[in-house]
Amino acid sequence: MGWILAALFLFLSIGNLSIAMGWYFRHKTGTLVPCIGGLAGLAACFTLPFPTLRHWWWTPLVADLGTAYLMTITAVFLIQRLLKSEARNPPA
Repeated sequence: MGWILAALFLFLSIGNLSIAMGWYFRHKTGTLVPCIGGLAGLAACFTLPFPTLRHWWWTPLVADLGTAYLMTITAVFLIQRLLKSEARNPPA
């Protein structure tokens, strides 16, 4: 099962990379597949028979452009929301 998840991670990560390169070099539109590749890689880290991979569980989340993009946009949104709420309600 771990090998299937690792293959899915590689396939989706390479697909997301090719879409991003298409945007940049050829100005072609496309849609990244968010989270699926990164989550498959995360699951592969815990199901493959290599104990060392468990220490690198975060790597697929950063390496897959679809997941990294979604995580970055979510973090920016949450930080903006936090800053706006602090501006409205300053600490006493």
